[in-house]
Amino acid sequence: MFRSAMLIALALFLTMALSACGPGATRLSKTDAGKTIELRAGDKLQVVLEGNPTTGYQWQVREVDAAVLKVSGEPEYKSESSLTGAGGQYTFHFESLAPGQTVLQLIYHRPFEKNVAPIETYQVTVVVK
Repeated sequence: MFRSAMLIALALFLTMALSACGPGATRLSKTDAGKTIELRAGDKLQVVLEGNPTTGYQWQVREVDAAVLKVSGEPEYKSESSLTGAGGQYTFHFESLAPGQTVLQLIYHRPFEKNVAPIETYQVTVVVK
């Protein structure tokens, strides 16, 4: 009897803990460029792109409708290696806010170079239902 009560309590605890975590984030990469992505309000979105800040180049958000898709914090950068000058991955975090559609565009450029086109552009269309 005690054992079954403990198992029920454990099952309830795990159910509550997992529901509090919510669904995982939709994760996009370079291969998703040009696609249309559908989300529901409150969903999380991650965009992971290769880059190398030691060259002076950075990925930055150029275009997004903040009423539909909110940038969540600063992008994270993780190097692929401990070697000086090694490249790595930028991870951008977003949260869908309200129904609508927006173009999400990121550019890879040197922010200090004015009037110079980015060397790479990443774009997806996000539809929030």
